Amino acid sequence: MVNGTLTLSCQIQRMRFCLALSVMLLAACDSPSPWMQGGTRHEVLLEGYRFTIWHQGNAVEIIRHGYAARADQPRLRPLMAQAARQATGCSLRPGSVEGDTGVLRAHIDCDTSAQSPELAQDQGA
Repeated sequence: MVNGTLTLSCQIQRMRFCLALSVMLLAACDSPSPWMQGGTRHEVLLEGYRFTIWHQGNAVEIIRHGYAARADQPRLRPLMAQAARQATGCSLRPGSVEGDTGVLRAHIDCDTSAQSPELAQDQGA
């Protein structure tokens, strides 16, 4: 009975280790989605958050890295829009933004007079 308990305990510890390792590896991943393969990779640091921006044609994929507290959630979309603008020189096209504060996908407008609603919100407009 003791050997069975020790074996079960070791199996549980191994499973926890594998789960923790998998979560860490996935959290660190910033590979582009299949539709962004071949795109240009940019890195931007804003207000302590690190973003990877994949840019291909008129499309971007913005990946936020690291932990974000619940209280920071409302300001992350505007920060992601700002990161994309800093990396590409273009604004997110209104109505094209999809995703969440972990990964956003959007089309961009490179007309300098255009400004995405997310970026305008961040600037208090």
